[in-house]
Amino acid sequence: MIFRDFGMTTASLAGSLETKLAAVRGAGFSQVMVAAADVVSHPGGTAAGVRAVRESGLEVTGLEALRDFEGLDGALHGYKVDVAKAMLEVCAEIGGRLVLVEASGSAHASGDPASVTRDLCKLAMLAVPLGIRLAYKGQPWSRTARDFRQAADLVLRAGAPNLGVAVDAFDVLAGGVPQEDLDILDPGQTFLVQISDYLWQQVRSVEEEKATAAHFRVFPGEGAHSEALAQFVSRLDTIGYAGNYSFDVYNDDFLQMPPEAVCRRARRAALWLAETVLRRVLPVPNVERLRAARA
Repeated sequence: MIFRDFGMTTASLAGSLETKLAAVRGAGFSQVMVAAADVVSHPGGTAAGVRAVRESGLEVTGLEALRDFEGLDGALHGYKVDVAKAMLEVCAEIGGRLVLVEASGSAHASGDPASVTRDLCKLAMLAVPLGIRLAYKGQPWSRTARDFRQAADLVLRAGAPNLGVAVDAFDVLAGGVPQEDLDILDPGQTFLVQISDYLWQQVRSVEEEKATAAHFRVFPGEGAHSEALAQFVSRLDTIGYAGNYSFDVYNDDFLQMPPEAVCRRARRAALWLAETVLRRVLPVPNVERLRAARA
């Protein structure tokens, strides 16, 4: 294995779950972020999906993603609690120890911090018996946490050891968030960093940002913001972040390409980040092989 800090998400790849996992491993990655749908929609059933992940030889970065959980009440809240319990169980079954929780964009969600904090605490308690951590991610279109700064504040209010923050580089770049704001993060409560770029200089509306995030991301080193992305990663490294980086590159074109080809792009991105940005020394034979592949 080449890269210990970087992983792919199965949601970025086409093909069967087994094909995706083999492509990730074949590219030299040691970990993978698993989309829950890839496991539960396996043609052989959930048990077969779980077995595929466990037999892949890859460490599970986490399971994605629980959406629209917090800020609800009544029957909606009860419904989402049931969904959360099912996802936590799937995460545990595949050997994962982290679930990505995306801040609610539901029109029915309350943005009241007390209500949101209460629900996040409840979710954290549900995860404790399974030994699972929760990475809470703000989103620009959310009613509860629009960016990592608001997400970090809510996590601090909740005060649950297994509840932390997920930071998405795309949201920071597209939202024009000042890089120095990353300094507010507690590296010990920052559980995941998702990393990607995009091809145009700026997004002009929340709607365009949402569409770009879901359909047009590219890998680090391929987009229009390489310098800012390098500063983003360097800043996190400076404040002491030592967790995982996941290439969450959602791109409709990549879903029409062989997963091996997409993973080669991820491999080039990992080499650029590890060697050029983080300046980490990789085993010489692997570096030479990767340079040849990149050329």
